[in-house]
Amino acid sequence: MSSAQLAEIQRRIANVSRRLRRMQERTQRRARVLRLQTLLVYIYSGHQSDVAARFWVSHTGTSLSLGEAAAHVEWLYISASVDEKVEMMLNPRRSLGLRPLMVALRFIVELQLLSWVQFQNYECGVAPSRKMLLDHAQSCVPKDLPPSLTARLLRPFKTARSQRKALAAFRMKHRCKLGKLRSEAPIPLAEKQDKALAFYQWCNYWQANTEREPLLINMDESSLAFHWSGLAGTVAEAAVSVATDKAKLSSRRARVTYLCCITHDSTVQPLLPQVLLGNSRSFPLEFVKQAAEVEPGITVWREKSAWNSHRLMRKFLRLLCARLGDLLKTRSVGLLLDFAPCHVHDSIFELARSAGLRLLFVPPGMTPLLQPCDTHCFAAFKNNAQENWRVKKSEAGGHPTLLMWFQAVAAAVHDLVHRSWARAFESDGILQQQRNMSSHLLKQLHWSTAPQVPPVWPSEEVATLLFPRNWCGNRAKYISGNPDVWYIRTLN
Repeated sequence: MSSAQLAEIQRRIANVSRRLRRMQERTQRRARVLRLQTLLVYIYSGHQSDVAARFWVSHTGTSLSLGEAAAHVEWLYISASVDEKVEMMLNPRRSLGLRPLMVALRFIVELQLLSWVQFQNYECGVAPSRKMLLDHAQSCVPKDLPPSLTARLLRPFKTARSQRKALAAFRMKHRCKLGKLRSEAPIPLAEKQDKALAFYQWCNYWQANTEREPLLINMDESSLAFHWSGLAGTVAEAAVSVATDKAKLSSRRARVTYLCCITHDSTVQPLLPQVLLGNSRSFPLEFVKQAAEVEPGITVWREKSAWNSHRLMRKFLRLLCARLGDLLKTRSVGLLLDFAPCHVHDSIFELARSAGLRLLFVPPGMTPLLQPCDTHCFAAFKNNAQENWRVKKSEAGGHPTLLMWFQAVAAAVHDLVHRSWARAFESDGILQQQRNMSSHLLKQLHWSTAPQVPPVWPSEEVATLLFPRNWCGNRAKYISGNPDVWYIRTLN
């Protein structure tokens, strides 16, 4: 080996040594800065070790648990010198530098803001507006900061544009979104879980004790408007006038009831009745005749009121039995309903029993979680109907007729009828003994895995969860399908 080659190798070794030394220096410098940042977060968060632990874990990528990280943070604070702590409180910029200091302070503000948003969502039922977020973000700034640092920390909240950018970055970083909170009955979590288990026990018991293959049908009502106002779309600015959606107040207020039927068996779905119920003012006689010619698969009822009732429920059951025909002899048919007053009456029970139908009810307050029509059907159906109606209105020059409205709704019903709803019933835990429950439903009920519910006769205590608290009817009659069955109460 020549002297030139040896010199080249020595030069390369020296370069590698310098790079390793610089890398070690950078690592030590970063570790020192991270240590000071963690101390600062711990001090200015009010000595909350969990907040500082979250900061340390997020910037180190360690596999330690939050409790172990909190213990590490507390040890950092104990082992720090008094001078270091005083310097951190009086002049943190001198200890850290501006950029690392702002990173730590923003973390404190964002974490407190996120905790507040979660509290508002889950405890107060409020989705905070931009104004609420900005007001609370200012209150999250540490009180003992020098005025210059406070002003720099609040700089992104000065103008409307910077506010939008700052809040968009906050939402993206912490997996938040702009949206609305869904309204639901204020039922405690434990009661929700008990009601879901009771409902699953009833469903499993019925399916396990049927002599023939079970066929489950879900029927529910939904209100449809004649004129859908406020649909989002593209609006062009004009210098002369303002574009408006012109419609009479009567057409904006008028409503029709849609009696929707879905089942898990796609071969039976086309047979199920789909009913539009309107009053005599909304549905003239001539329109009822035209609707029967345009779309024979949809039944239009012209009644005094557009609300369902015991009489109309009996009428619907007769229509359902006529559509099912011989299936009532070859399948065990269950009709799943919510506990609306129009669904519960002795005459409805007797008519269903005589026809071979078993009535099952979703527990009160649980329809947003357990009823397939509510969980999987109505939102998609209404979006489809609204889009069809918007197209019809555009084609009609802004003045759609009643028949055009019916065609838009009929097209949405046609799409509904030709879809498979088996996944909806399985996701809600009604079929397959809850083995295919959706992750969304499990999350709503705070279950890590689907429960194993035995297909046994529900006790009287379980039955009380299936019906309204003050309901005085015979619960055993509805659960068994036999009017002669009662729960026996023992006197102490």
